[in-house]
Amino acid sequence: MTGISPGSDSRIPFTGRRALLRGAAGLLPVLVPAAPALAAPALVTKREKITFVWFQAALCLVAIGVAQREGLFERNGLEVEFLQAGGDIAPILEALAMGKADATSHFLLRFMKPLEAGFDARLTAGLHAGCFFLVASREAGIGTLQDLRGKRIGMADLGSPMKMLFEIHLQRNGVPLDSITWRQFPSDVFAIAAEKGEIDAFADVDPNAYYAVRRSRGKLFVLAANGSGELANHACCGLLLSGRLIRERRPVAAALTRALTEAALLVGRDNPAAVASAQQFSPKQAKPEELGEMIAGYPHTEQLAVTGAALRRHVLYHAQGLKETGVLKPGTDPARFTERVTVDVLAG
Repeated sequence: MTGISPGSDSRIPFTGRRALLRGAAGLLPVLVPAAPALAAPALVTKREKITFVWFQAALCLVAIGVAQREGLFERNGLEVEFLQAGGDIAPILEALAMGKADATSHFLLRFMKPLEAGFDARLTAGLHAGCFFLVASREAGIGTLQDLRGKRIGMADLGSPMKMLFEIHLQRNGVPLDSITWRQFPSDVFAIAAEKGEIDAFADVDPNAYYAVRRSRGKLFVLAANGSGELANHACCGLLLSGRLIRERRPVAAALTRALTEAALLVGRDNPAAVASAQQFSPKQAKPEELGEMIAGYPHTEQLAVTGAALRRHVLYHAQGLKETGVLKPGTDPARFTERVTVDVLAG
């Protein structure tokens, strides 16, 4: 399939990011059936096979690599085969639709329109926040969100969930969306375009955003990010499982959901373990301490790595925002939509 290949292994200012998280806490216990009295300890002798498709270069998806590296899939009775994909959501959704994959993790906002259209999949967990950065130029006279009125914002993909999220954030902060011009540029030239005055700000992810700010000598700064402030209270990435997996292999769906929420919490507790995992997939020029700083900017907490009712609150927040900005259809009710596209596979 185009864009996918099999594999066995497979802020705000950056200078003021919170200190790297310390130490490794113990892994959460995994329940196995009790052994008969006086018998040997119960062991998982058969693992359930599952196929997971993901964009391995996305640093914010480090929890998946951590789950693999730290054995959390195995501890939950799973044998996971990975399909590697690029950042485009289309081949990922195709893999799920064609039965080539059972699950994926990506930006929640990427899933909303396909789910609204009836895509046969459900969200089972949130994982973390902190993926997106709105970087502004000081030379453009920008100091607050309101200063973006009449400004030009660079974006690599005008259908990006970053654009969706920041449009919601800007509108809720009193910035009319028709006062902003979004201009499409390749992400690797954002800093150059800002220096030339062709754009006044841009939205991007790490490591591009991280290095653009660091190398700008103070000319660029993070104006807004969903790793701090109000936006940090809502998960930006989550776990999407195929409808078939949930209907036919619900215990496996539950095991995968449990493994990845455990992995997300481990990322939040043990920054060095997350860095060790990220080094397998990250750009070679990224130093371990830089990876650690970037990962520490993505909140992985008990308030974000959630399932059930807590997950529904996160999804509803995004659905309401998309309704406000006209992304969801006029007839879509955010509350009913949220109930339809989420499922608590860990319940009962």
